[in-house]
Amino acid sequence: MKSLKWLIIFILLLLQSGCWSKVEVDEQIFVLAIYIDKGKKPGTVEVTISSPLPNRMMSGQQAGSSAASGKPYAMISRSGITIPDTMSIIQKDLTRRLNFGHTREIIVGQDYAEAGIGDLLDWIEKEPNFHISSYLATAEGKAKDIAELTPLYEEMPAEVLRKMTLQHYLFTTKVKECLIARYSHVGFSTNYMSISSLPIPSENGKPEKWAGINGAALYQGDKMTGSLPYREARAIAWSSGRLGRQVYSTTWDDGKSQASVLFDNFKFNKKVRMTKQGPRFTIQLKASGNIIYRKDSKRRNDTEISRIVTNQLNSKIESDLSSALRMTKNSKSDALKLGLLLEWNYPGYWKRIHEDWPEFYRNLNHVQIKAKVDVINITNQP
Repeated sequence: MKSLKWLIIFILLLLQSGCWSKVEVDEQIFVLAIYIDKGKKPGTVEVTISSPLPNRMMSGQQAGSSAASGKPYAMISRSGITIPDTMSIIQKDLTRRLNFGHTREIIVGQDYAEAGIGDLLDWIEKEPNFHISSYLATAEGKAKDIAELTPLYEEMPAEVLRKMTLQHYLFTTKVKECLIARYSHVGFSTNYMSISSLPIPSENGKPEKWAGINGAALYQGDKMTGSLPYREARAIAWSSGRLGRQVYSTTWDDGKSQASVLFDNFKFNKKVRMTKQGPRFTIQLKASGNIIYRKDSKRRNDTEISRIVTNQLNSKIESDLSSALRMTKNSKSDALKLGLLLEWNYPGYWKRIHEDWPEFYRNLNHVQIKAKVDVINITNQP
């Protein structure tokens, strides 16, 4: 009994001793986003980190405010030979240790992406605190420019980017997916970001930096090989299982009649079968939704409107995906990941061709596309 008493006392003392071999929270800089660009000097890389400033994050401060207290976040940019070297250059000027455990957004500039993001992926694989579930996107110009967006509804640009991704408006590409594609000889897509200056009413009409998603950046392996406009990007996102709520619109009667359908239930199916001519793929897209707006110049009944809208949207969706497939083939980017489907079903055949898969994919002719949408509700005729 006496031994049990001393054991309890010892455990209580341990619980009061705090943590050891750990860095205290107030001694760390939590990096929320990283922006990667090619450096001004050949062979260098420019890294920008975004982190919150706890001493300026007051509960009553307006989001994005640049009042006398300053912004609640910091942006630090440095250049170096490699990403680890550049991070070391950033670290030596700081009073706290960099922590990548909370990094959820990585933006790469177009020039850097076209040269290849292999060094970035290598560093992420070897950095023990980095999560491969972090999201990756591509900037049309410099990634650093995206960091300058005005966070109207959030406190920091990094939080804006993260929540934009979580809307599932197009892609939610994670580092894990990039690593799989790199080692599997297939491609992937990311959101293609741009930034512009727009007058914002809430800021007294003053022009502010506004970031948005323009389409998709196409990769093969670890290099950006092309891009897609919004319509084609949406078709790829649908066939990758990434799409959230979307509105599709269509017109008929020479533009005099039109309708908009809100879809919130997207499904897809991909199949491959082997023939004497080689693999034949089938991609089927399905969705159901409600008509939320319609204008019919001939005042047709609900059944007829439903039939017209369904046929129009099926044709439009098939056309969008066909166009997207054509563009990805021109870029030699298997963003649809048909190669993984082929490997899973016919591993022997894949083993013979996987090294030349980008060229094989470019000349792939046997892909059948099917769309089937169901309009399950009709609004009343205005």
